[in-house]
Amino acid sequence: MHGTGQAIAWARTDEEAERLLQDVNDTSSAARTLWVFLIALEAYFLVALAGIGHRDLLLNSPVAQPILQVSVPLRSFILFGPLLLLLVHAGVLQQHVVLARKLKALHGLLLSREASEHQVDPLRLRVSSYFLAQIESGPPASRLLRLSFRLMEWLTLALLPIGLLLAFQLAYLPYHDVEATTWHRLYVFVDLVFLATFGVLRRYPDLSFGRGLLRFMGSTPLTFLGASLSTIAVLLFSFTVATVPGEWIDRVLASTPGLSVAVPFEGLGNVERNRPPGARNRRAFWPTAYLFEGEVDDWRRTTASLFARNLVLIDESLAPAAGTDLSLRGRDLNYATFDRSNLHGADLSDASLKGASLQETNLSGARLIRVPMQGADLSLARLDGVKAEAVLLDGARFCQGGAALPTQPGDRVEYVRCPSR
Repeated sequence: MHGTGQAIAWARTDEEAERLLQDVNDTSSAARTLWVFLIALEAYFLVALAGIGHRDLLLNSPVAQPILQVSVPLRSFILFGPLLLLLVHAGVLQQHVVLARKLKALHGLLLSREASEHQVDPLRLRVSSYFLAQIESGPPASRLLRLSFRLMEWLTLALLPIGLLLAFQLAYLPYHDVEATTWHRLYVFVDLVFLATFGVLRRYPDLSFGRGLLRFMGSTPLTFLGASLSTIAVLLFSFTVATVPGEWIDRVLASTPGLSVAVPFEGLGNVERNRPPGARNRRAFWPTAYLFEGEVDDWRRTTASLFARNLVLIDESLAPAAGTDLSLRGRDLNYATFDRSNLHGADLSDASLKGASLQETNLSGARLIRVPMQGADLSLARLDGVKAEAVLLDGARFCQGGAALPTQPGDRVEYVRCPSR
């Protein structure tokens, strides 16, 4: 009778294990589908972002979508692309929490069977090949294979989504749109909250978030410390380093003694641009200066720093086609570089060009109405036919004996010797 009861118990365990294994494999298949979709979306956005240059930002050009063969307005893509990525990422993380709960149950059941049999349960060989299923309930594997599974999880579910959200912020930063940058920071913060919450729940699916977090802190303190420091570093970079020139956090950090340095930062390149008086003594938070405010390199037509937060368009023909106007009304173009570029006929009414470099820039026929241009460098700029009204030129630079703009009372303008064209 005892043997018969044991056989019946084993039969029930086999049936339960088969059903649970099937459920785990079905859930793994759904999680894998969502995971592949997330990676495809990340690759799609990376290609689209790679095609956005400073010229596109200046002209507000629509973003051509690969594969779909359609164009999306630049600001719509920059604002709603990260939101779509955030929602998909959250869905994938949720699916992984559900899968982890089932995998834990399967692992516990198989462990009980293996304890009596003293061998690896053959059902482990039928567990889905999806990396999370293999980590939690798969057969014994080498350290190298398990490390590759962990790296796959970390790269695709943590590093890439956060990195891409930051890429959206960095790509649009030279546009100087504080509202859009604020949304990007919010997306980064929310995604980090998702990662922390679902990461703990995935690691301890049978515990609440609070108890799971305490267990995480106690059982793996070094891992918890590394994750916490990484999160803080990402938040500090997004909120305090990748800033728009002149926004409140940029002003606070730039005016804090010991935290700011003069910009443009000259420590990365050999090019030295002699800024006009109004653009001198500008300061920025030192990580911002180092990463975003390097000297402009005329040869490479970009900044010497790793990133840029001001537009750099050198030797560019930006004049519109005949019969059309280039409208830059109300745009924040502070500290932009337009050297030797063609802005013929551009409407710059109510735009801001503080500290901008316009050396040898063609501004003939442009409209400069109510434009702050303090510290702008207009040496050798073509100014014939310019309609200028209420232009603030304190600290601006012109060539001696060359074309100049009418100044306002109190404006101090610098005149320098310039070589002939």
